[in-house]
Amino acid sequence: MSESTKRPGGQAKRVGRLLFVAVFWTSITLVFDFFIAGAIFQQVRALTYSTATGTITFSDVESNDSSEGTTYRPNIKYTYVVNDQRYEGDRYRYGQVGTGDRSAHRIVASFPVGSQVDVYYAPNNPGDAVLRAGLEGIDFVLLMFMLPFNLVMLMLWLMALGSVRHRRFRPVAGGARVFDDRGIVRLRLSPLRPTYIGAAVSGGLAFILTFVVVFGLGSNPPVAPMIVAWGIILGGGGMAGLYVHRKLARGESDLLIDDLRGLVVLPRTFGRQEAVVVSFEKIVSFEVEQVEKSSSDGDATAQIS
Repeated sequence: MSESTKRPGGQAKRVGRLLFVAVFWTSITLVFDFFIAGAIFQQVRALTYSTATGTITFSDVESNDSSEGTTYRPNIKYTYVVNDQRYEGDRYRYGQVGTGDRSAHRIVASFPVGSQVDVYYAPNNPGDAVLRAGLEGIDFVLLMFMLPFNLVMLMLWLMALGSVRHRRFRPVAGGARVFDDRGIVRLRLSPLRPTYIGAAVSGGLAFILTFVVVFGLGSNPPVAPMIVAWGIILGGGGMAGLYVHRKLARGESDLLIDDLRGLVVLPRTFGRQEAVVVSFEKIVSFEVEQVEKSSSDGDATAQIS
C-alpha cells in the first residue's frame, strides 16, 4: 500500500494553482449563469404581468455576421395601449439571443405585420413588455449547455478547498472513510464517490444531448422533448450514483480489521485479484519507506510505502 504526499512548499503551489484556475473558471461561468438565470427569472415573472391587445408594426429577421458564422434573431416591433396611453415595444422575450438555425424565421413568420397579439406588460411599468411569457425550449437548452461548466466549477472548488483543509488539518487514516461495524473496522479505500460519479454522468449526458437536441430539433425546440432530455440527464446521473453507492455498500473495496477474530482482510485493490485474509498472529511488523522524487514541475514528492 502506498500514499503520495507533497512537501509543504509543493502543496502550497498546488493549492495556489487550483485556486487560480477555480477563480478564473468561475468568473467566466458565472457571467453566463447570471445572464441565463436573469432571463429565466424575468420570463417566469412575465407570467404575472397584465396583458393588452397590441398590433405588430414591423416583423423581420435581423442577421449578424461574425467569424463564427451568421446568427439570426427576430426583430419585431409592436404598439399597445394601457390606460389610454400608447406604447411601443420591440422585445420578443427577455434574454433573446441570436441563433444559427431558422428559429428566428419561424418566430417572425408567426407575427406578421398588422396582426393582433397579446402583449405582456409590467403593471407598475407599462413600457416594460414582451410578446412571450414563460419558458421556451431555448431556456432548457441553455441550462443544459451550462450544466457541465457548472459541475466543473463546483469540482474545482471542492478540490481547492479540500487541498486547503488537508494542508491545515491532516486527515485521519489518510482521508479514507472509517466505519465501525460491530467490532469490525472498515476503511473504505475506493476513491469513488456516488455523488461525484452521478454528477459526472449527468454532465456528460448534458454535453452530448445539447448537440443532439440543437442539431436535431434546433436551438429553440419544443418544451416536451426538453423535459424528456432533462429526465435522461437527471435520471442517468441518479442511477449511476445509486449503482456506485450499492457497489461500495457491498464493501468490496474496504480494508477490514476484525478485532474479534483477529483478522485483517485486504480488499481487491492495488493490483490484488482476490481479497487476502491475514491473521494478527502473522503480522510481524509494518515497514514504512519514504522515497523522494521530483515531479515535472520541480516539486519534491514523498512516496511513502
